[in-house]
Amino acid sequence: MEKAKISPRQLLILVLMFEIVSAIISGFGAEAKQDAWITAILGMLGGICLFLIYHRLSLFYPDLPLTEYAKKILGPVVGRIVALLYVVYFLFNGSFVVREFASMAVSFVFTQTPFLVIIALMLLSVMYVIGKGIEVLSRTAELFFSVLLLVTVTGLSSILTSGNVNLQNLRPVLEEGWLTVLKQSIPSTVVFPFGEIIVFLMLFPYVNKPQQVKKTVITGLLISGSFIAFVTMLNVSVLGADLFTRTQYPLLTTSELIEGRALLERLDVLFLVTAIVGVFFRIGIYLYATLIGAATLFGIPSYRKLMIPVTMVMFICSIAMAGNYVEFIYTGLRVVRFYVQIPMLFIIPLILLVMGWFQEKKKLKSAK
Repeated sequence: MEKAKISPRQLLILVLMFEIVSAIISGFGAEAKQDAWITAILGMLGGICLFLIYHRLSLFYPDLPLTEYAKKILGPVVGRIVALLYVVYFLFNGSFVVREFASMAVSFVFTQTPFLVIIALMLLSVMYVIGKGIEVLSRTAELFFSVLLLVTVTGLSSILTSGNVNLQNLRPVLEEGWLTVLKQSIPSTVVFPFGEIIVFLMLFPYVNKPQQVKKTVITGLLISGSFIAFVTMLNVSVLGADLFTRTQYPLLTTSELIEGRALLERLDVLFLVTAIVGVFFRIGIYLYATLIGAATLFGIPSYRKLMIPVTMVMFICSIAMAGNYVEFIYTGLRVVRFYVQIPMLFIIPLILLVMGWFQEKKKLKSAK
């Protein structure tokens, strides 16, 4: 691990960047139709509950990342297997985000640009910043957050003043009852994006005020969940429940529908800026977590020695994970969510927490 420190403010910005952007770009809770905004709130609450488990787990060894204290809790053999699983998991998630962004960019913006070029440019940019360290990534996030905030406020203001917002599209509320909404929220919206906060267990050792980590991340989750719920409500109000569930990128479609009525034209450009900035930091966090995990797992003194090979693997995985968009969506929504996300985000952390708690109790008894 590098000798670096980040502030709670920088941690908050990284959490906001990580949580908000992908959920807004790709749509959120479409299966719940006009109640999608409710699933965002429920997903946020579920994500906070998961984070409390993660945070308690991190307190066993506050100076170590997840991949290191997994070995201390589970032993050298099983712990190394679990650590390797998380390294692969972070690598796969980063590859998934790269592929999602490239698919969106090629489909709607850079239609004449080769698919591989977009992936390569994004990964090269991320690799350059990651090579400078977590402090540089955090400071860059602070800089771009101001830009992103300005772009977001401008875009949402234009949508709100376009005259296309129809709150009647949000009715009837809970048409199919709470049970249906809960089924859509658990585990789907808890897992993505809120449950994926587990990757920050690799960054907590760098926070210069560890006593503020819990408050900072919960604040980030509350802001993220509320903002996602608001944007989802806005999309449904403009598009209607039917179009909202069928469109691939709801916010982009919303921006296109208000052309000629908004204060500003070409809101799709603002959408693209938001996507590029947000996805950049989401990929950066996953890549950094993968590098730190791999370096500590294999005893490599500097994660920078792994940058080129790991980035190349992420590049290959982002291309090879699916042959087309339909296969890509099926892989993400069905295979990964139920066979990968649930064990990695729910089951293994709970096992680590229980075993770590027993070990802690045993140490206290021995001390007496």
